[in-house]
Amino acid sequence: MRVNFYATLRPLAGGKTLNVPVPDAQRASAVLHAATEAHPGLCAELWDAHGALREHIKVFINGRHTTHLPDGLDTLIGEHDELDVFPPVGGGARV
Repeated sequence: MRVNFYATLRPLAGGKTLNVPVPDAQRASAVLHAATEAHPGLCAELWDAHGALREHIKVFINGRHTTHLPDGLDTLIGEHDELDVFPPVGGGARV
């Protein structure tokens, strides 16, 4: 399955997309852990010391934010699903 990283996470992931083999349905959190374990900088950016996703990281499953899904990051996903991972994004008015 495809795990897409955006903005400042892309260089840490080595590119926009990591392909993660998902032979059976897996929890989104497990797929995300598998995608990040080979990239220490990315791993440190996404996960806290207890292995929980950092609060400021936003994850979407097939375009839906995990906070709007009944099982959140425990949602079961398969090889045809897609994860999108966003760091905090800021902006503002030009002065």
